[in-house]
Order: sequence, then C-alpha cells, then structure tokens
Amino acid sequence: MLLAPGAVYAAYAAGWRVYRLRGGKLERRARDVGPLDELACAGGCSADAQAALAQHATTAARALGCEAAVGMKTQIESTAPGDLFLVCSEELWRAVPEHRMAGILAAHRDLRLAASLLTDCARESGEAQLVTCVLARAGGSATAARACGVAHRGQRRLR
Repeated sequence: MLLAPGAVYAAYAAGWRVYRLRGGKLERRARDVGPLDELACAGGCSADAQAALAQHATTAARALGCEAAVGMKTQIESTAPGDLFLVCSEELWRAVPEHRMAGILAAHRDLRLAASLLTDCARESGEAQLVTCVLARAGGSATAARACGVAHRGQRRLR
C-alpha cells in the first residue's frame, strides 16, 4: 500500500481484500483495475499524486510476484484526510465480521494496536493459519502499521 497526497495505491494477491474506514463506516473497496498509467481516480487524483505512486508501483507489484498464478490486483483511489485503509488476508476477513473490524478500527488510533487486535480476533475465532493485515491512514502525516500473526503454540508473533 502506497500513500501519496490525496491518493492511495494498493497492490495485493487474490484472496486478499482492501477496506476503507471513512466517517466510522467500513467499506470493501473491490475495484480491480489495470496498470497505473491507465487509472483514473474517482474525483480525480492530482498528477503529482499519480506520479508519486507510479514511482513505487512497479516495486510493489514485483514484491507480490510476476507469475500469472499470483493473481495480483491493483487499485488506486482518491483519499480524504483521516481515511483508514486495511489490506488483509483471507484468514482475517473470513474469521472476523466486518462490523467487528469497523469497531476495532474506529476505537483505536494506534495502528499497531488495531492491527494486533484484528489478528487476535481472527485467532479467537479459530483461525489457525497466518493472519496478515496492513493498515494505513491518509492525512497530513501518513502512518502505517503491519501485523502478521502466526498461531503457534498459543503465541503471537508480530513483524
């Protein structure tokens, strides 16, 4: 996930989801779009934002893999100050209801804490696989947190 002034770019593998929390409402962002230079943001991303995102988009896409089996998706959209974005693995979104995710995200400004709580909820719901989420907040000073929870002998590891 890359943040630029007024825009966010997300690249993720199939089976993952992107959500946006705006004004207390959690929405799944399901657009599947093509290469960055073909994109147009709803409401119009600035040329500067598109240039900033394009500068790093190829690197983000390569990190996910170049093989067709990866099933990579990308999207770009305009942001408003305070928007909170969640990119999460299937192990999280299948285990934790959206209303519970929204409650955690709305209640905790600290993104590391929110990410940790989300992965804990997935494990409490019986998810024993790797649970991963990435959080990023749009605003004057962009902040991000990533949590990977591995259910292993009852312990959680954050990276």
